[in-house]
Amino acid sequence: MFERRLSMHYYTHRPFARRAEPYWDGTPIPGKRLLIFADLGLGDTILLARFLPYVMDRVGSLAIQVNEGTASFWRRRFPDVHITELRERMPACDARVNMFCLPRLFGAMPDTIPKPPYLQADEATSMRWRSRIGKGFRVGIAWQGNPQHARDAERSIPLAALAPVLTDPALKAAGVRFFSLQVMHGRDQIAALPDNALIEDLGLEISEMPDPLEATAALVGELDLVIAVDSALANLAGAMDRSFWLPTYKIPDWRWRMYPTLDPTMPQPAPWYRSARLFTCRERMVWNPVVAEMREALLAKIQAT
Repeated sequence: MFERRLSMHYYTHRPFARRAEPYWDGTPIPGKRLLIFADLGLGDTILLARFLPYVMDRVGSLAIQVNEGTASFWRRRFPDVHITELRERMPACDARVNMFCLPRLFGAMPDTIPKPPYLQADEATSMRWRSRIGKGFRVGIAWQGNPQHARDAERSIPLAALAPVLTDPALKAAGVRFFSLQVMHGRDQIAALPDNALIEDLGLEISEMPDPLEATAALVGELDLVIAVDSALANLAGAMDRSFWLPTYKIPDWRWRMYPTLDPTMPQPAPWYRSARLFTCRERMVWNPVVAEMREALLAKIQAT
């Protein structure tokens, strides 16, 4: 059970772990308030948001503590839920549960989990991006995840490795336009690209909008394709059922690919998102073949449209 990690020495969210309320076991509790604690990354909160309607049907009221800086995004989508952010005071409740327990309580199986799209973009924000980014085949890219992640070296890609795609004359002639969706870490790498790199940096515009996550969702909804490393952005594209490509390490995280047997050559697609296409690195941090494969796939995709 996921709750067992609350007793581990490395668990940092002690106020939630020490609360006295019982853990919810999934049975209906009409008239009672449930607190869901989303203590992992934003990508996981997005992935697991699909189960919230299931929960709301079984409780009297619902409170959720979400990742910092994202409360307004979730309040627009779940106006009947009391939403606070991590590090804020936790609301009162009658029962509690970690968000990552929801798939188990739901009884999730590959053929039964709620399918995307379960998140939609705000139309007013979408209209702003629609006029801003114009026409062409529009590709958003994000190459850097959280640098503090223990596996960041296996998840993130140096932007310089993507230069063969960003400078490709055939893609330029086909009308492909690249937009950087990198908001924080990694934006500085844009300055080191060759002068003929086809990329427009939207990171500052996103970060200066009232709700950057809302702005990102609206932008994703207007793009023809998102290329993103293992990150919250990839989860967001998947939750919106928007086409996205994920360059990833040779043994991807379980969120993207499953290995039901011990044979690493016999993977199966993960069931969480149906709009994903994986481009798998065959050697640790050797990205050139992955980038070459994406270039060929992008040319083929353009020719087919």
